[in-house]
Amino acid sequence: MNLTFLLRSCRLFADLEAKELAAVQAITSRREYRKGQIIFTEGEASRGFCVLIAGTVKIYRLGPDGRERIIHVVAAGDAFAEAAMFMEAYPATAEALSATTVLWIEKNGFKQLLARDGKLSFKIMGALVQWLNHLRNALTDLTLKEVPARFASYVLSLPAQSGEPIRINVSKTTLAQILGTTKETLSRLLARLSRHRVLTYRGDLIRISNRARLEKVATGDERL
Repeated sequence: MNLTFLLRSCRLFADLEAKELAAVQAITSRREYRKGQIIFTEGEASRGFCVLIAGTVKIYRLGPDGRERIIHVVAAGDAFAEAAMFMEAYPATAEALSATTVLWIEKNGFKQLLARDGKLSFKIMGALVQWLNHLRNALTDLTLKEVPARFASYVLSLPAQSGEPIRINVSKTTLAQILGTTKETLSRLLARLSRHRVLTYRGDLIRISNRARLEKVATGDERL
């Protein structure tokens, strides 16, 4: 599979024309990481950003107590560390949660592209603004909503085919960290959701039984 096709699969580059994609491809390299391998660490000098092609990557920071604070779990088709293009160092650590393939876009080469092509710059800025809005909404969920509403919002944000189960690519422990809770609290919530026939979570698959009620849980209009 060629790099141009892989780049186009990323939301950040989805609107680029063939000539623009070719220019990005010229400063792109493909790399493989094994499960548990660190892609970059917090404080490390930034050298570029990544597009995730296959696998799952978690972005996290370490708190004063040494515990991980997961900022985001990256899914295939997403870019990560874009902000580091304009920073001296990476603000967080990226770790592969499974066998992972990424495309590395080199920092200086990409900044030169943006400086030369105003049209390309506006397209990239537009995509970044949409992503920042998504992160703002996620932060609002994490700080203002209770755990059931956070979980419901998370499930509803995942891509899904009508009537098909949703595959979760992280462990329940990692999912609990994303939601800012414990695995035990998440397990009790899942049991309640199953008992009330809202959804089931078995293995790595979520099946939504009653989407309307799940939406009410997400907004806080229904508490279980």
